[in-house]
Amino acid sequence: MRIVDADISVLQAPARRGRLRSEATRTLMDAIAQLALGKAKAVVVPRGESPEKVRARVSYAAKIVGKPVQLAISEDRVMFALNEEERRRGRP
Repeated sequence: MRIVDADISVLQAPARRGRLRSEATRTLMDAIAQLALGKAKAVVVPRGESPEKVRARVSYAAKIVGKPVQLAISEDRVMFALNEEERRRGRP
């Protein structure tokens, strides 16, 4: 066995930790970050994908951005808007 010195920045790089985001996720994150209260956007479901999968992707992007969103599936679209009030956690 041979042990050598390694560069710590390579180990801690985002790609190594599984934090590399796809182009679709980054686009969704940008759209959610720019979304204002009272406005809505929709993602057209691509051919071959299920609306539930697209809904999960939008939900994931909203979680990364840190903004609560309201989601709805309508035929070939997944609509989303900022949720006006955050969910309350558990019993008081």
